[in-house]
Amino acid sequence: MQSDNTKEAQLASAALAVALTALAIAVIQLFGQFFATADGYRRCQPSVMGAWARYTKLRWKWSEMRFETLFTTPEILLLNFKLLHDSLPKPAVSTWRQDYQWISESPGAVEDGISEHGLKYRSIDCLDSKLVDENLGSGMRDEMACWLPFLNSIRESESQFRWSLNTKDTSKYHTLRRPACRLVQRSWDFMAPELVRPLAMTYIGDIAIIVLRLGMRWQTFRPEDGEMRAEGNEHIIYSTLDRSIGPILHYARGRSRIVRYTEKSGSVKRASSVIPTKEADMMNFGILPCYEGLMGRKSYSMGTFDEVHATLDMLDPTGSASKKVRDNRNFEAMSTYGFSDLIPMAAPMLRQKGDPSTLLPAPTEHCIGLCSLKEGFVVFRQRLAEYIVEEGEGVSEPTRWVLRSYNRMRRFLCWEDGIGDSINSGYVSNLSFLDEVYEGWEESTRYFEKLSSQADISFRYADLVACHIKHAVNFWHEAHERIREEKQRHHHELTDWLAEGMHLYWDYLPKIAEALAYRFSAPQSLIREAWIMLMFRAFCWSRSHHMCHAQERFPESSRLPSRYWDSRLPVYLG
Repeated sequence: MQSDNTKEAQLASAALAVALTALAIAVIQLFGQFFATADGYRRCQPSVMGAWARYTKLRWKWSEMRFETLFTTPEILLLNFKLLHDSLPKPAVSTWRQDYQWISESPGAVEDGISEHGLKYRSIDCLDSKLVDENLGSGMRDEMACWLPFLNSIRESESQFRWSLNTKDTSKYHTLRRPACRLVQRSWDFMAPELVRPLAMTYIGDIAIIVLRLGMRWQTFRPEDGEMRAEGNEHIIYSTLDRSIGPILHYARGRSRIVRYTEKSGSVKRASSVIPTKEADMMNFGILPCYEGLMGRKSYSMGTFDEVHATLDMLDPTGSASKKVRDNRNFEAMSTYGFSDLIPMAAPMLRQKGDPSTLLPAPTEHCIGLCSLKEGFVVFRQRLAEYIVEEGEGVSEPTRWVLRSYNRMRRFLCWEDGIGDSINSGYVSNLSFLDEVYEGWEESTRYFEKLSSQADISFRYADLVACHIKHAVNFWHEAHERIREEKQRHHHELTDWLAEGMHLYWDYLPKIAEALAYRFSAPQSLIREAWIMLMFRAFCWSRSHHMCHAQERFPESSRLPSRYWDSRLPVYLG
């Protein structure tokens, strides 16, 4: 009897064990079914998105009896900032943008709205380095989301801009911009079924600039067709088209670093040292930024020849300047001589005082004018000295100051007769020279601001520039004509037609003075003085900036359509 009870107990225990095992299996299957509803969860793990997987979460939805996968990816964009001169505790954004973070360390502060005293700035955090660098160990696989190495490349590239806190702030003339990002939580419920990795988001206007700053060149840029491709500096980025969300960008890079340091000086060898300002970025789209305080407008478009002629028609409504440029192009297809003077005369100062970065993208095909060349400097200084001697006591102090300034700068350039080529010998990287030229540009700018504010005359700087351009477009044809007729003047053993072109500029001065004296209700002597100061100001701007076009780094095909400047059209990184 006792043995029967023992057997029954054993059978009951076995049955209980089987039941408990079945229950455990059923519970595991139940939880497995529930977790199986978490669509995309496996695709938001460290094997796919590195350290960003720490933000991956599951949220239970009672109404649907399933899990929803929540993941976090960056929204990458460019933010305006300024250099700080006080001791803000961390690099800076606005109360309405306080969730943004710099991708790399920065002493800058971000715009924080507008107060009665102008723009306000405050600091923001820097993105956790683990989110950028921790993902890039030796075990990183190509299957991981491509925006992880992209963030790392941005950080490496941005480290070249080590702005000094002692550098003079020049935000009056330009707006600095750097890449930042915002951590955005997204739901996999809204991801297209064919996507296998979480996507980061950016914008067409911002990604176009960031790619160029990484040293790449856009070979195809047609976002409306979903076709985008850029290569260079051991980077490549290309697009595929998804029917539901549009173009998706894919990024890859080689093993080399973007930034290297020399052992001697510790200075940075830049892969791309284009000045990181909003105004320089505009030039990549064929848009010339203007110093609004004098020009009365924000920009001109000149990226294509149609835009060049449209701008000429604005400067000269009679159409004669546009017609002359068209005629010149019949002899030389890429010729916009004279028109290119608009760049140094209208643009704001983009170089940061105290910083050696001077490189700018070319906003138009032919961006090198006489104000940028040795021939223009040498002939203008000689003609100015002769003009002062001829006028004698009647010459104004500002005109004499221009000649003194030319003579001081001449010692840096070593531009004696017949020495050095036209462009390269004019590019001086000496910081003392660059800062002296910067001060000359500032002084001439103050001169025009004061002249424009005088109540007894109606002087407008933009009208002076327009009148100069109207005559300057004639020099290319007339210079060659005078040389053919052997009527040329002293060329100092320089390129003959360029030197003759600056002589012609002086020949145009009486016409400019006569045309504007009545319009400005000012004496012709004042117009001549203002024109001399205009040429000096353009020379200072040209010496402070070095156009990439002179090195053939930015051909016309690499200028992007102006309609995409600052475009908020979203695009995704896979």
